[in-house]
Amino acid sequence: MGDLGQYEEAIASYDNVLRIKSDLYEAWYNRGVALKNLARFEQAIASYDNALRIKPDLHQAWINRGIAVDNVTGERTDFIFTSTLPNAAAPNLALILNNPDLNKRGYEGELASYEEGLKHCHQDTHSEGWGELHRAIGNAHYFQGRGNYNAHYYWRKAVNCYNEALKTLTARDFPELHLEVLQDLIRVQLDLGETPTATELQRLATDLLRRLLNEPNRSDKNKKQLALKFAWIQQLTVDLSVQSGDLLQAIELAEQGKNTCLRWLLDGWSDEVSSVSYSEIQQLLNPSAAIVYWHLSSYALHTFIIKHNARSPFVLGKTEFLTQAQRLRDFEDWVKNWNEKYAGDRKGKDKQGEKDRTWRDNLPEMLRNLSTILDITAIVSAIADVTQLILIPHRDLHRFPLHALFPPQFTITYLPSAKIGLIPVEKREYKQQNLLSVEHPNSKGYPSLEFAQIESEAISQLFPNSTRQHSEQATKAAIITALPQGYSVFHFTGHGAYNFQNPVLSYLALAGEEKLTLADIHNLNLQSYQLVTLAACETAITGNHTITAEYVGLVSGFMGCGVANVVSTLWTVKSAASALVMIQFYQLLQQGKPKTVALAEATQWLRNVTNAELAEWYAVQIAKLPENEGLVRRFLSRYLDNIKNTSEPNNKPYNHPYFWAAYTITGNSS
Repeated sequence: MGDLGQYEEAIASYDNVLRIKSDLYEAWYNRGVALKNLARFEQAIASYDNALRIKPDLHQAWINRGIAVDNVTGERTDFIFTSTLPNAAAPNLALILNNPDLNKRGYEGELASYEEGLKHCHQDTHSEGWGELHRAIGNAHYFQGRGNYNAHYYWRKAVNCYNEALKTLTARDFPELHLEVLQDLIRVQLDLGETPTATELQRLATDLLRRLLNEPNRSDKNKKQLALKFAWIQQLTVDLSVQSGDLLQAIELAEQGKNTCLRWLLDGWSDEVSSVSYSEIQQLLNPSAAIVYWHLSSYALHTFIIKHNARSPFVLGKTEFLTQAQRLRDFEDWVKNWNEKYAGDRKGKDKQGEKDRTWRDNLPEMLRNLSTILDITAIVSAIADVTQLILIPHRDLHRFPLHALFPPQFTITYLPSAKIGLIPVEKREYKQQNLLSVEHPNSKGYPSLEFAQIESEAISQLFPNSTRQHSEQATKAAIITALPQGYSVFHFTGHGAYNFQNPVLSYLALAGEEKLTLADIHNLNLQSYQLVTLAACETAITGNHTITAEYVGLVSGFMGCGVANVVSTLWTVKSAASALVMIQFYQLLQQGKPKTVALAEATQWLRNVTNAELAEWYAVQIAKLPENEGLVRRFLSRYLDNIKNTSEPNNKPYNHPYFWAAYTITGNSS
């Protein structure tokens, strides 16, 4: 249950086991892990102490104890252990082991945990534990050095500890742990400015990973897992190429890594290199367009800017490693804050004061902070002569409304990778297109979308040829049968979810408990589609996970099947606002607007429309309706009456970025 994030349920299960057998160190240890994941650090420490009282050579308990200790400050003086277990108490490990430093918290207490662990895990008898504890000490020194005026002092100590760890965590005996320590060692060597040493370590890591992947008895599934786990090795080659000034190689390596990870996640293991050249990437551009291409490694965050006919990409800001490493750290801290706020907002957390402001309350400020971290001002200065932007994010950056950080003079579209933007698509006049619309499947466990039927009805009326699948009709069999039938537009008003553990199981929720997964979509031929709209679908990750290789969501699946453009949402927007922006978007398409322009204008309209202007818009829509159209007419009339009764005609009800920033369009605008 802990693996599923059900930590409270897991703790209750461990408690039940411990009532029967209170000296089961595995249950105490796993209980501590669940408590640590819930940020209940003192309780976690108490559980680890119980495990270590029984089995003092359990190195992973010492390591997790140290991590928990580092998250609290001061000394253990007044902590009261509470538990539903009979006769349960927190053993004072400091007294049991005669080590008062174990009562310390923060950095000093963390080191005390690891060093005490080494007293029980000797090099000759516990080679794995001995190495992992030295690695943990190295990490403690490394993170203590971050932001410290005496950083190099701590980082040198970290280097010594990592090298000590490698004495037992050898490439022969513990190859995967060896690679993990090399990752940490490379990080600190780069921070110390010792690029040649880091480059040599990266070469050693590459050779070791290649040997592991070539082992004859290793399954394709295991090869895929291994390659994704150590994707940082390839990502580092991009950083090193930037460091050396070879920007053409850097962008081609970034694209190669992106496409290779996409293939692994969608199709399974393949050792075939999947990439495009810089000259091919240039084919996405015209004189009025530019690409902003981000790359995140475990060490740095780089921003490439590619312009029409430019001989080489431009890398934003200084290329010194420390500058980009700090940008990455700032971004990681920002993502952590986003995750915490977003998870609280989804749970309906009540506000209790300024300190408990929700994700939605903090959204404008968070976007301003992200703009500063990514240095959007510098990007805008570098692309002042263009009006069209293609944004190619990397890893976690896919989850956020990057388009909302740019001024409105830019028409913006996204691409999962440059290669996907080069997939040929059918050309067809928009007014000749036919529509497949699925309106809010009656999905078990999901809230109803009260405006889904209205949205679907209004949009369907704009197409002379439309097919509608109503709630109960939206079964998996029906949708899989309908999708390949040569439609041009697919409009889905319903819920979707991203599966972090296995991206191909990300899905659109259909009738009942049925799901249309990314794996299902990937097997379809959808080249007839000029547009897929996933209205109200949440594509963001909702937990504390970090994407280490590449983001592969529903949008990537549709694009990979030949769809020209996909409109999607990063979070679930209020149903009324979603209906408004979608209806406006399709009406602008009918007027001949390009899809990227239509979405930009629709969202900016929603952002700036006043109550008075909204009342006028409702009146115009009602006038357009056929006399026999009752459902949409009643809906619009009710909202028109509500707005007429408002005392704030100049108020902009949807000006908050929560309402308009969630909508993205993916595809090649040209």
